[in-house]
Amino acid sequence: MDFLRRHLTYANVVASLALFLALGGAAFAATQLPRNSVGTGQLKPEAVTAGKIAKKTRNQLKGDRGATGPAGPQGKTGKQGPKGAAGAKGATGATGPKGANGTDGTGPAFEVFGTLKPIGATSSPIVAQNLGAGAYVVSADVTVESAVATEVTCTLSGGGEAKAFVNLNEPASLSLSTTRTLTAAGAEMLACTAPGGATAKYANLIATQVKSQSRVAG
Repeated sequence: MDFLRRHLTYANVVASLALFLALGGAAFAATQLPRNSVGTGQLKPEAVTAGKIAKKTRNQLKGDRGATGPAGPQGKTGKQGPKGAAGAKGATGATGPKGANGTDGTGPAFEVFGTLKPIGATSSPIVAQNLGAGAYVVSADVTVESAVATEVTCTLSGGGEAKAFVNLNEPASLSLSTTRTLTAAGAEMLACTAPGGATAKYANLIATQVKSQSRVAG
């Protein structure tokens, strides 16, 4: 050791380090591959990936585009989209031609009233209305009261009948209607009967002239 320390100088250290580097550099250089010395035999399977190939080379490796494949199955219907904005209002169309005037459906109406008319066991006239020739719709209403319980029957001369049972001091109302055609002037009359006796407190009869009789008597 004393011998080494005596001969270990700065010059010796620098010279030794230079020699080591020179030898190491030569060894490193010996491991470098010569140009064009690597072929397919020196490459492992799958050693060259797409990322290691130049883009230009990758484009050259692409083949022609194949035919379009068959369409896949239809997908599910998507959700309905939001409602669109309302369109502008269109122009107003032209007014159509005016239709022909219709014919009058009814003529004049004739009405007559009566009050406090006695009703007996035989037919008693309550109100009557004189009419000219023509077709008519006739309606009548009568309110009846009696001092005893009795049945009241009212009729129109043109047809139509109504019945009601009247209790003591309890007025009853009857309504009648019919249609009638007169070939000449005549009268339409409302008449009533009550076996126990009664009074027609109020009655009215309306005869309305019409062009045709479409109303059924009731």
